[in-house]
Amino acid sequence: MAPPRANTATGATQDFTAITELPGSYLNQQQMARIRQRYALGNSLAQGKRVLEVSCGAGIGLGLLARVAAQVVGSDLTYGVLATARRHYGDSIPLVGADAQTLPFADGAFDLVLSFEAIYYLPQPDAFLGEARRILAPAGELLIGTSNPDWPHFVPGKLSVRYPGVLLLAPLLQQAGFQTLQFYGSLPTPTGVSSRQTLVAAARSQLLRLPLFAADTLATRFLKRLAYGPLAPLPPELPVEPGQADRFKGLTPISPSQPDQVHRVIFVVARA
Repeated sequence: MAPPRANTATGATQDFTAITELPGSYLNQQQMARIRQRYALGNSLAQGKRVLEVSCGAGIGLGLLARVAAQVVGSDLTYGVLATARRHYGDSIPLVGADAQTLPFADGAFDLVLSFEAIYYLPQPDAFLGEARRILAPAGELLIGTSNPDWPHFVPGKLSVRYPGVLLLAPLLQQAGFQTLQFYGSLPTPTGVSSRQTLVAAARSQLLRLPLFAADTLATRFLKRLAYGPLAPLPPELPVEPGQADRFKGLTPISPSQPDQVHRVIFVVARA
């Protein structure tokens, strides 16, 4: 990897520790499945490539990526969170403190850039996309995963700025210089949903709006178990799981020209 460039300050000093998925945090089965899916998709694109995960947090997926990639680097704005990753990985995976909007890497330094559940925290998402395009080698790929603001029961997260749906993401990516875009939906609303299930989903959405759910306490774990079922602690590194090589086959292609109101999560693969 080329050495990092000088990083131009953007005034980004927000501490995201409180909303980061840290090892030991108790998550429900669906949350765990969403995390595993992100990195399964990343792995399916990472074989033999130089990979950067932007806003990697505590790096729970970096070890999984390193099993197939030629090189893996993690970057995050919050140094305290990166310290958690360093305690686990030591010197085996480079970890860089950086603002996603001014990445300190040379042009063409990577073949794959990953961004999971992070773009909506950025005041300038267009700056991040431009930086991702700059540091990608020719024919490089950017994989973004984000909660879908057009889903009927969507709840914005704490510290978020703006959630881009497909109608916003597509032009932003094109303006950044990405030529080929493929959008996918994940976690669809089941067909034939009963009125009771609809009410339950709406009630869960309202519960998540309560400030007390921002903290991981015994009380919130109890309430989450009531609302979502069993909880389990997040490991410091995701284990290897058997499965199909192309995890994108389990997703639904969606149009970038109309809001998607079916899926909770959207992914986009953008090629330089």
